[in-house]
Amino acid sequence: MRRWLGPWLALVLLLALHAAGAEARVDAQVDRERLSLAESLLLTIRVTGSLDAEVPDLSALERDFELLGTSRNSSFSIGGGQRETATEWQITLAPRRSGQLRIPPLAIAGEQTRAITITVDNDAPHAAASGEVRLEVDTDHDELYVQQQLLLTVRVLHAVNLNRGATLEPPAIDDALVQELGENTYTKTIAGRRFAVFERRYAVFAQRSGELLIPSLGFRASVGGAGGWFDQFGARAIRLRSPEKRLRVLPPVDAATPWLPARVLTLVETWDKDPQTLRAGDSATRTITLRARGLTAAQLPPLPSAAVDGLRFYPDQPRLEDTPQDDGVLGSRSESAAVIAGRAGRFVLPPIELRWWDTQNRRFETALIPERTLEVTGATGSARGPTQPLPPSTTGESPTDIDATTPDPARAKRAAPGSALPWMITTLLFALATLFSGWQWWRATRARPAPAPATTHPGAPDEAAAFAALQSAAGGTDPARLAEALARWGAAAFPGRQIRSAGDAIEVAGDPGLSAAFEQLLASAYGADRSGFDTDTAARLLACVTALRAGRPDDREPPTGLPPLYPV
Repeated sequence: MRRWLGPWLALVLLLALHAAGAEARVDAQVDRERLSLAESLLLTIRVTGSLDAEVPDLSALERDFELLGTSRNSSFSIGGGQRETATEWQITLAPRRSGQLRIPPLAIAGEQTRAITITVDNDAPHAAASGEVRLEVDTDHDELYVQQQLLLTVRVLHAVNLNRGATLEPPAIDDALVQELGENTYTKTIAGRRFAVFERRYAVFAQRSGELLIPSLGFRASVGGAGGWFDQFGARAIRLRSPEKRLRVLPPVDAATPWLPARVLTLVETWDKDPQTLRAGDSATRTITLRARGLTAAQLPPLPSAAVDGLRFYPDQPRLEDTPQDDGVLGSRSESAAVIAGRAGRFVLPPIELRWWDTQNRRFETALIPERTLEVTGATGSARGPTQPLPPSTTGESPTDIDATTPDPARAKRAAPGSALPWMITTLLFALATLFSGWQWWRATRARPAPAPATTHPGAPDEAAAFAALQSAAGGTDPARLAEALARWGAAAFPGRQIRSAGDAIEVAGDPGLSAAFEQLLASAYGADRSGFDTDTAARLLACVTALRAGRPDDREPPTGLPPLYPV
């Protein structure tokens, strides 16, 4: 009989517990409703009538409170003919800010707790009673402009050793960008007592004008005890919170656009080669670097692009970089572009100006890159210059030349008076023979047609050699070599035109396919994607030149409607 009594009692007990769970009641209370920012409170949630209530979701508390610890306790009691079961959670909360804070309703066991309002005073934070640990929060400005850098420094000063596990809460600031700059440790003597200092610095950028709230920051640590990982007995917990800080944020001055509040801002121009040595068809890379102390690279605007007739620009992707420094962020933006001169001549790159706000002197300044003049010469070997006259001889005349051209009185005296007659007769006969020969030549030239003027034909030695060089360059991987070979072929194929670059040759040829292929070749070699030398496009360019050679009559002149690029 007793053997069956135990299971029946257990069954009755389970049924009673199930019935009690169906009548679960939820309640929440705090140990106090007013406290200082440096203190904590205890929230107790009790579920009556259940031993297996689900864990409550506490995520709604994390906005205004820091969860320092959670514990759970279950109880079961029978007395006075009644049974009672309960599950209780105790949560230690630390306020994150001062003011009226609200503990929202929390869902548990199908019920919700009541909302509770807490008043938090913004008292100065306290360390241990002996003043052995301190927390400081400093800013370098009490008033600043929107998007201006604010330096936020958080320091923990301790005169005693801290156990492992100390934590410093990072700042979470609404309507602002926060960037950590780095950490530092040093020692400091205060009132004759030496403190070890741990310092962490942040750069804060307010994104709108008005009020900027630096929230209270928390620090937790323990001191004393053995201090090991497994032996914290006797350790004393320390919890500190800094006071809140409110700053005034001003709007941009004169609604300036772009708005660049910085400590220092500079513009620097560099080239990968001397731009004054450029030849037509050559490329050089121009880099403009914008640097600003107190601004991030993301805040720096794109630089204006240059547009100069006769120059092609192939920009690369901009390079952005942020460098943390002792006085804040150094942001830089570098923009590079390959510059190719399509023809020889003088080109003027316009100046680049950027207006910025000096936050130290509170005034507008202008960063400037002055205009630059480029003198581009013709491609080497692409045109023949005018024939230079030979320099006058610097050597003296020979005695023989002097005897042949200068009369000698002594020699004339020695000549006999009758010796000049035979020479006169000979000279007269020679003159008559010359006149007769000239008359015969004049009759012959009238009888036959004049020969055609000399022209350069495809396949002529100069043009054929230039075309062979172009074929070789098209099969290579150097776009500059191909451009120079195209200029040489143009100069040989169109000798009557002043062709000094590949652009001149394309313009004189007047073939849209050739122009498009050359542009695509330059874009692939110097453009933003930098895909390299495009062999397919080079082959298409060579095919266009081959078609021009096959389709142009021998005596065809360039189109008369196109004026020469360089009139003589």
